[in-house]
Amino acid sequence: MILLRRILFALLAAVSAAEVGAQPFRIIVTEADTPLVPNSVLSLAVQEGYFRRAGVEVELIRVQQTPMAVAALQSGQGEMANISLESLLMLHREGAKDIVAVHSSDKALPYVIVACKGITLADLPGRRFGIGRPNSLDHMLSSAVLASKGVDVGALDMVPLGQPEVRAQALLAGRIDATTLSIGTYLSLPDHDRAEVLIDVPDYFAAAPVVSKVDVVRAETLRDRSDDLDRVLTALTLAARAFAETPEAWIAAMRRARPDVSPDTLAQLSRLYAASWTVNGGFQRRELAFAEDWFNVGIKRGSVNLVHIGQWADFGPMDRVLAGIGIADGADAVSR
Repeated sequence: MILLRRILFALLAAVSAAEVGAQPFRIIVTEADTPLVPNSVLSLAVQEGYFRRAGVEVELIRVQQTPMAVAALQSGQGEMANISLESLLMLHREGAKDIVAVHSSDKALPYVIVACKGITLADLPGRRFGIGRPNSLDHMLSSAVLASKGVDVGALDMVPLGQPEVRAQALLAGRIDATTLSIGTYLSLPDHDRAEVLIDVPDYFAAAPVVSKVDVVRAETLRDRSDDLDRVLTALTLAARAFAETPEAWIAAMRRARPDVSPDTLAQLSRLYAASWTVNGGFQRRELAFAEDWFNVGIKRGSVNLVHIGQWADFGPMDRVLAGIGIADGADAVSR
């Protein structure tokens, strides 16, 4: 497997050597640093040379939160953006038909809901709950998860605070009583034992099994840079497979990217992510259709606001990649 991967990289690099460096393929991401979730593959594929070996030069454009990522993509500041699926569907409802999803580098963010010590789910009504922004992905998903646990979401004081790291610090400082964080952000907090988990990763996902983030491109990228796009998707898929096959490889890469995180935390996270890597592109029709139905709840049939998977998803690029490198066994089962 390793030998075949090296041969593939060499062939791709040889074919596109003349193109590399002329025009970087820019990917817009919403994390200020390499995140402690499977979405880290976007940053690590740059750091560990996966894109270079695939024959494409990639530049990460870092912005804050999905609205800025969308604006950057629409203004031509990047060829691809990592955004929430909910935001993509909203774009299509607003008429932006030229942006489609082609891949997911982290289809199910491993969220937990944490609270100050001594606070239970029953105590939450009337308390301050930190969110990224109104109607953000963490806000919508957490509202659904809390409601499934019997919490009166309407009685919560929703406090918009921005990025997860800010919400985490606000929680430890007592400015809010509870919030949603990725398990990586929670475990990386030096004093995370001062907070407690109210809803863990399996229960959170069971209550809202929704594809959360997708990698989107404009029609112009599909038309003018399809070869580079295929190389990008190939590199991301092979990186995900390497981390799935050898968790120690992800730990080693993350220690280089995030020396501030303890090896024990990274080892714990690598075990939690064993079945989370998008080894076949994370872009499966069955899961995407489920997520679409979830985000379309409350929209009347026949409404112009009801978008369908054929409008916002393009399976062609990943199908070409999988035809070239084959389909991997694992949790990311292909469905079309």
